[in-house]
Amino acid sequence: MKILILGAGQVGSTLARYLCLDDDNDITIVDQKEEMLTPLQRHLDIKTVNGYGAYPSVLEKAGIKSMDVVIAVMNSDERNMVACRMAHTLYDVKKKIARIRTTEYLLRPEIFTNDALPIDFLITPENLITEYIRGIVEEPGASQVFDFENGLVQLVETRAFVGTPIVNRPIKELQEHMPDVKMRIVSLYRNERAIPAKSDTVIREGDQVYFLAKKNHISRALKEFRRAENDYHKIFIAGGGSIGLNVAQLLEDSHNIRIIELGEERAKYLSEKLNNTIVLQGNASDEDLLKDEGIENTDLFLALTDSDEVNVIVSILAKRLGAHKTIALVKRDVYASLAEQSGDVDIIVSPDQITVSGILSHLRKGDCMKVHSLQHGKSEAIEIVVHGDEKTSEVIGEQIKDLPLPEGVVVGAVVRDNELLMGSKKLVIESGDHILMLLMDVRKIHEVEALFLENEQ
Repeated sequence: MKILILGAGQVGSTLARYLCLDDDNDITIVDQKEEMLTPLQRHLDIKTVNGYGAYPSVLEKAGIKSMDVVIAVMNSDERNMVACRMAHTLYDVKKKIARIRTTEYLLRPEIFTNDALPIDFLITPENLITEYIRGIVEEPGASQVFDFENGLVQLVETRAFVGTPIVNRPIKELQEHMPDVKMRIVSLYRNERAIPAKSDTVIREGDQVYFLAKKNHISRALKEFRRAENDYHKIFIAGGGSIGLNVAQLLEDSHNIRIIELGEERAKYLSEKLNNTIVLQGNASDEDLLKDEGIENTDLFLALTDSDEVNVIVSILAKRLGAHKTIALVKRDVYASLAEQSGDVDIIVSPDQITVSGILSHLRKGDCMKVHSLQHGKSEAIEIVVHGDEKTSEVIGEQIKDLPLPEGVVVGAVVRDNELLMGSKKLVIESGDHILMLLMDVRKIHEVEALFLENEQ
């Protein structure tokens, strides 16, 4: 696939790195700043073009006439919209994806039509990140929560702790502990290496575990891997930007929320927009302020400022002052590593990985409903819909054990008529099934796509 990325910022460069893992992709990236392109050209097998991504001359230099997809992730919504307009009107590019962050635009969907602004898929990072954080808040004990089938099923990442029922026991014993719970472990990582999740695989302390389960069974399943955690009631948010405001609005009716914002004008704006949240104007690294506001009784501290450095530092400070759990929004790998090494930041949220997952859902072939990027882009969890009949499909009528799946691809579950069916070997695939799979190696995606595409007669 020939893909043109406009904008080599955090999202654009992360997307380029992820897409380059697939040898079948031919990537070109455009940015006005040469210094943004140089490291990408040095480390990745891609073409780079220095220039303004909405100018026809620059787009032509980048080879837009032969592109299958244009992804506009420049810093300006307006530039992204104009670039997609150019791609459609002048060059007839079939698929246009744009990052749009301004609420004023998003509230008027009629803007994004072929007659106005022909953008096939809108990516709204703030909304994606807000929903992601909500998943973590709703499931204490989870490190990551990913929705499938509109939230009916979730993929959860957690770590196994010593002293819990499953540690040092084989996976097959899970069902004995939870006979009424529908869940399946689909992947294990130990010391950053993938371990096959077979029935006789023994779970060890510290293992990173991914499991699929019905949403209302998640809390019960988590107790097998770690000590039960109380619900988060008192939540402290550092940073009143778009994400901080969105999270506060989402949670303020059901949680005790405090939000701290450095800017005086922004703090006033927050107090007008929020109804049941205490808004504090000040510095999130002010130790006295945190103590005065009862940081030692805080269930969850969310560091959601625009600065990676601030988010890591205030999370460490909050944890050392007594906050039960800390979550930091971190874009750059260097700060993510610092946060992990500190031991005081419990969960790191990567806005780039979340945004890239949203984009990947629109790049996969076939009827792919959802894609969640895992392990820094090396693995993927996908939801794909089966179409056709036994004459036009290789999978319909086949048992899961007989599917010619590549090595490292696991069918975790099937959703059929809003009912969750765990991916047992003898389960027969039917038309209309939503298949939930985990790919340990994203380079196998084309084999999976080819298997589930409906054949023309």
